[in-house]
Amino acid sequence: MSAQGLPAHILALFTPRPPPQHLPPQVVKRPTKIQGCAECVEFFSSDPPPEREPWESPLERKARRHREKLEAHSAACKKIIETYDPHKDPNASGDPFKTLFIGRISYDTTEKKLKREFEVFGSIKKVRMVYDQKGKPRGYAFLEYEHERDLKNAYKQGDGKKIDGRRVMVDVERGRTVEGWLPRRLGGGRGPGRQGKPSKKKQQKLAAVGEKLKEKEREEKEERKKEKEKEKEKDKDKDKDKGKDKDRDRDRDDDAKEKKGKDKEKEKDKEKEKDRKRKEERSRSRDRDRDDKKKKSRRGE
Repeated sequence: MSAQGLPAHILALFTPRPPPQHLPPQVVKRPTKIQGCAECVEFFSSDPPPEREPWESPLERKARRHREKLEAHSAACKKIIETYDPHKDPNASGDPFKTLFIGRISYDTTEKKLKREFEVFGSIKKVRMVYDQKGKPRGYAFLEYEHERDLKNAYKQGDGKKIDGRRVMVDVERGRTVEGWLPRRLGGGRGPGRQGKPSKKKQQKLAAVGEKLKEKEREEKEERKKEKEKEKEKDKDKDKDKGKDKDRDRDRDDDAKEKKGKDKEKEKDKEKEKDRKRKEERSRSRDRDRDDKKKKSRRGE
């Protein structure tokens, strides 16, 4: 059978494949002989190894420097704490039980404005704004009132007052009134202190923790909802069962009533039959008496 006259795409199926590629013969390599190292032990050095140089990572270096700064600061604070005595401070004058501490003040606020804002609670005897060595305000001040009752009113009502766009924090003077009290610069004070903004990694961790807590709360809410739905279904089933029981009781009562009614009807029928039988017997006895009387009359004739 010849393939002449067939189309090209069918003739392509009968074309021979190309010859295989010629590859060189594989050379078998001689395996290397593996020997022990016992013969070379004599050439090893017998001196002790050198000491390892200490190495610290960048994070460890940062933590070490931070720790050293904290230790130096705590040591300097200890020396200052030993000699710290607020009663001997020349700037702290006046009655400490009539003095009010005001913190978180705006740097643009002046003593006159502060006095004008807090004169609402009572007459002020003295105002002292605290400045640093360069003459810049530190953000807190002391107000001395003439009466102690005015101090109490200012302490109760003045906390959170807005002055120059900032809400101030109000407290009594504790340096001369509380034993062992230390200011913020010596590790004391109130509250957690200054806290900088967390880094991006910490923010991401906090966000992840917050999301996990939210997910847990959502799961707990869903579980509570499911439990409530189950309880509602159980209550519904109980109500249905109660309704069924009531229906059953009603049916039983109806059946009992029907039985009682039937029994009464049967008793009535029985009594009626008994009455009927009695009447029949009476009529029969009467007929017998009549027959007997007739017979006697006939014999007498």
